Amino acid sequence: MKAAEACRPVVELLHHEIRSGPLINIDETSVQVLAEPGRAATTKSYMWVCRGGPPDKPGIRYHYAPSRSKAVAKQLLTEYTGVVQTDGYNGYDFLDTQEGVIHAGCLAHVRRTFDEIRKARGKKHHKTGSADVALNWIKQLYRIESEAKRQELTGDELLAERRGKAKPILDDFHEWLREKATRAVPKSLLGKAVNYTLGQWDRLVVYLDHAEMSPDNNLVENAIRPFVVGRKNWLFSGTPEGA
Repeated sequence: MKAAEACRPVVELLHHEIRSGPLINIDETSVQVLAEPGRAATTKSYMWVCRGGPPDKPGIRYHYAPSRSKAVAKQLLTEYTGVVQTDGYNGYDFLDTQEGVIHAGCLAHVRRTFDEIRKARGKKHHKTGSADVALNWIKQLYRIESEAKRQELTGDELLAERRGKAKPILDDFHEWLREKATRAVPKSLLGKAVNYTLGQWDRLVVYLDHAEMSPDNNLVENAIRPFVVGRKNWLFSGTPEGA
């Protein structure tokens, strides 16, 4: 804790650099804190993670907070202008109307909702279903990104590639989703996946216009992994200050 306090000015400089733009990826994961005033030892707290700053030298900050409230996200993004990429957690919904901020979504989370349907069917089910159709479209979108990366496309070249190849696929996918929404049972796995994707749509297509970002929020999820691995070993923090 003494070392952390001594490093506070450096952490603040790091956070300033992260907020310099053009993109911040943000996510959060749970952490247990035992001696938290007024709260049971089993109550969930959260470690928030921000990744951003110069694309060639991104910074990563871990920020402890006792809650998952949108107030924490607002605090972390104070005075920031640029793209903020998140998952579909509704605590980030305020970003849709935040002045100077463009709210981007995560295609990987969309993929997971349809992949859950495929897994629920079991390995013995070989018939192609709606989930497979959706997963195929998403696979095509990632293939375009993979090929662009192989060609080392950046900037306007990358945007031209996305608009020329990914946008038509997204348009067809969107039309399919809208048609499915009229027939799928809302509370079924398919209904939930379709409606979740449609609800995220305006955020999902943001990457078509921003070369500095990818279609998903995996970069910050990867940044969380060392913390998650550590948590499996040390299990909890003793105090809020320790966290």
